[in-house]
Amino acid sequence: MLLNLIQIIFFNLFVWIIKPILAFGLSLLYYFTYSTIVFTDFILSLFVRDCEIRNKNFINQVRIKVNELRPYPGVYTSATDMITEKGYNLEIHQILTEDGYILTAWRMYKKINKEYQYPIVLQHGLLDSSWSWFINNTNEQTLPYILADKGYDVWLTNNRGNKYSMGHSKIPGVQYNKKYWNFSFDDIQKYDFKAIVSHVKRATQKEKVIYIGHSQGSTQAFAYLSNNIDFQENLKCFIALGPVIYIKNSKSVFLQFAVKSWIFEFTRLIGIPYFFVFDDCFNLKIGALCDMIPWIYRKFLFAITNLICGYPLQNKIDLKKFGFMVSHEPGGTSTKTLVQWMQFYRNGTFSYFDYGRSRNITEYGQSVPPKYNVENLSQLKIPKYFYIGSKDVIADEKDLQKTIPLFDPSTLQIKIINDYAHLDYVWAIDAHKRLYPDILENIEQNQTL
Repeated sequence: MLLNLIQIIFFNLFVWIIKPILAFGLSLLYYFTYSTIVFTDFILSLFVRDCEIRNKNFINQVRIKVNELRPYPGVYTSATDMITEKGYNLEIHQILTEDGYILTAWRMYKKINKEYQYPIVLQHGLLDSSWSWFINNTNEQTLPYILADKGYDVWLTNNRGNKYSMGHSKIPGVQYNKKYWNFSFDDIQKYDFKAIVSHVKRATQKEKVIYIGHSQGSTQAFAYLSNNIDFQENLKCFIALGPVIYIKNSKSVFLQFAVKSWIFEFTRLIGIPYFFVFDDCFNLKIGALCDMIPWIYRKFLFAITNLICGYPLQNKIDLKKFGFMVSHEPGGTSTKTLVQWMQFYRNGTFSYFDYGRSRNITEYGQSVPPKYNVENLSQLKIPKYFYIGSKDVIADEKDLQKTIPLFDPSTLQIKIINDYAHLDYVWAIDAHKRLYPDILENIEQNQTL
């Protein structure tokens, strides 16, 4: 009773006081910075003509610098508009899961080649969204654009609880309803993966899909298939980018800190049910500030990213686009999902959510949570392609030594990508040269089989 009261107090404190204060402070900083830049640019513009005559090089350099500080246009462009403005067809699909959650999928294409039999599903990782695949946002560097230009039917799907999949058929006011956020990784794998694949098949009237999962996007497929191995009949092939099952040896600084400090467990205990779920305005202002004050915000946010996901080589990430990135990212998830990932790390197992001894007996009929049936993955006979970065601190080499033997080697191909970290599969500016050609080859082989 007392714990419930404390949770209610902290939840309302967080939602109605702390968040608005942070948003108000950010707004003041944003508008002050923006007004200063616009005013400075206006004053300079009054003297442009005279100054260009006297000192053309100097004033031009000053104006270039000032204009660089103006918000990058992509910051204010919605993700869906960004796709359609490039000439791609886009359909927004709502997917209802068996437990009532409403997921959102983006179907994009140019002209679907009828010779291609299988649609392609791109599933994001933890705290990401369907937008994560568009970080570089050029036709040459962006995997969804590359696939659509080739004539493929491309589906970008979202798990429950991220910024694009926040809906439920029975629970009202989901963003402020703790009942909605009471889901874990177990629910994502059990309901979302199946619903996504089934919907894409039904909408396209195809027998199978080609599934590409990044990070948790691969993990949720592994988990579901370990319990429902016959579901592989719905997949033509499985491409995993940074595949993850075990994370006991992860070298992520943030993950190690979170495990030792029990920060997510404490956050959930005091009644804050979600993490990294921001209002669009909050993201936009952070993105704009990255372009207004790049020497502070770009470097700071890049450092935060490194602490969470490892240390990618800086020349693989276009820092000039960091404002564009953070204006749409992260996608967010439930605190309970993050707590379960902490349990994966702390226990070194791939198990269901650990509620504690007494609740486990109620939920599972035993004092410890059951493990996923990963031994069944040896029966996964469809073609599998694993891409692993040598600098990936989430999919660590020691953990992969436990993961890879779970699969039939006769249907598994593994490629190590030198100097790639955990986000480089979708963020790296050279992925279109070092990774995507292999993925295209995998897809083409399975489209014609």
